This record gives sequence, C-alpha cells and structure tokens, in this order.
Amino acid sequence: MPKEELVKEWVQGVDQSVIWLCLPPRSGGTLLLRLLDSHPQVHNYPSVFGFNNEKMIWPRPDELAAYPEELLAGVFERMDFSRFDRVGLFKKSSNMPQKNYPIYFDSEWFEEIFKDRFVSSADGREEFNSLFTAFFNSWRNYQNLYFPKKYVVGHMTMRWTQLPYYVENFRNFTHTYPEGRMLFVARKPDDWMASFVRLGIATSYSGDPYDAAEFYKAYYKYAVELSKDTRFKVIKFENLVNYPEDVLGDLTDFLGMAWDDKLLFPSFNDSPWYPNSSFERKGQPMIDKDVIGEGESLEGDDKRAVDAEMWELYEELSKFSV
Repeated sequence: MPKEELVKEWVQGVDQSVIWLCLPPRSGGTLLLRLLDSHPQVHNYPSVFGFNNEKMIWPRPDELAAYPEELLAGVFERMDFSRFDRVGLFKKSSNMPQKNYPIYFDSEWFEEIFKDRFVSSADGREEFNSLFTAFFNSWRNYQNLYFPKKYVVGHMTMRWTQLPYYVENFRNFTHTYPEGRMLFVARKPDDWMASFVRLGIATSYSGDPYDAAEFYKAYYKYAVELSKDTRFKVIKFENLVNYPEDVLGDLTDFLGMAWDDKLLFPSFNDSPWYPNSSFERKGQPMIDKDVIGEGESLEGDDKRAVDAEMWELYEELSKFSV
C-alpha cells in the first residue's frame, strides 16, 4: 500500500499558549491532564514534555537558535512521538491494569511539517508553534484537531537533579509564553507518601522515606516561591477528587475557558481513561475518591518522616490553593 501523502493545505496551525503541569510524581498530574483532555478548547500533549538540553528543562530561546534539522535531532528530539506509533500509550506508573490507547503517528509528516512551518524568533515562540503544529497534525488519529483552541496542555515531573532549576524553568517558560499558565497539584503529605513508597515503578524512590520527604519538600519550597505569580495556580488534590465541578469551574475561569461537562470524565483522545493508581482499584474510567485517606495507614519511618518533615510546607502552599 503506497504511503499517503501529506496535504499541506489541510495542516492546522497551532499557535496557542501553553498550560504546563509541573509537579511531583504521584500527585494527580495525570488525572488533571486527562480531565482536561477532551475539552474542545485544548490541544492535549499525551506524554511528558521532554527536552534534550543542558539541564533537561524548558529551553531558553538561545538554545533554540539552530536549523530545524538540528532542533529535531537535539532539543526537540524527545517530542517526536514515533516511539508510540501503532504500539499505543499506557501508564507504566500504575498498579492497575492499563489499556493501550492506539496512536498513529507519522514521523515523516512530523519532520516535513516542522521544516515547512519553521520560523525563528527572539523568544522561542515561533519554534514552539512549529513544533506543536507538526506534532498535532502528524498524530493521524487525533480526535480534537478541528476546533478553535486557547491552549496546548502538557506536563512534566522533574528529577532530583532538575529541581534546583524549577524556578528557572518557570522563568524560561513564561519568557516564551508570557500569557502561559503553570499548574501545581498539592497532595496531602501522608497520602502522597503512601502512594510514592508503594510504587517503585517510574519514581525516584530510594527506599528511604526521609529521602522521599526531601524530594517532596524541594518541590513545595519552589512552588511556594512562585505561588504569588498570577500565572501559577495551585490545586489541592483532595479538592479536585472530592469536588471536581467546583475546582474545575474555578480552573476554567482562571484559564478563560468555557465550562464543558467533559471535564468531569478522564479521557485520552476522546476515549475513557482508567485510573493511574498506586493502589489496586476497580477498572472504572472515573475520578476515584477512595484514594483519599490512604495515608492514614502509614506506620514506622514512613509516618515519622511525614509528621516530622512534610506538613509545614504543604500548609504554607495550601494558603494559595483552591
């Protein structure tokens, strides 16, 4: 079967601002991403934002000063989604059976569109416009392309070595997207610890709960530092789970988006999404309220690390949350 040719006249430009979720693993980032997934005013990047630059963080404009071929093979290399082509997407960081969600991604279209649409700019915005235009038009079975949009949304969790650059990350991001928004989900320390120590897959857990507490505190310290910036929004995980309509209503107001009932149902590319939980759950595409309170069962060093180290910063950040 001959390869289908790209019809350039059908390519939809993607030049909207970005909503960026940047928070600790096991905090509800995937849930929030999946709740935003089907909103008609959002393009949803389905995996983590990842950049091959010096600090593996949001690139500075000068790091994007290269030919398009060099960017695709360098800073933007990990944004090529060809590794998921026909294999599909599922979350490894879960104790629940996960479905493979089909993805049909054309890496040749991705490269062709990126080079065709590429423009260089002083703030890096045009380079990202070229990237996202190439990405969403090359995702061949993407269901949400042909609607007017306000944002592209995606997420990233940072490793220990990246955390000292958290605030720099935000500054680089807002230099490129001055009207962009960063979202942080704050999860109660005991519930977070229960989830983090239970799941060894795709986390940086060393086996020492005091190390886990330091990891959590580093994130929250930098989030407190940014919390007064009007582009930075903190959401309490337990409020999102228990009162999703209220929290998401507040969030859509913050983002200047219309309310849509699809926000209440986690999905991926217009298909139901199953919980990404550290705990055994029923396979239902829903917001799972039973994950609240799992931390009450903590014992020994796990509990002592939480009680001695983690509550103060959580309470401080909670002052700025919804």
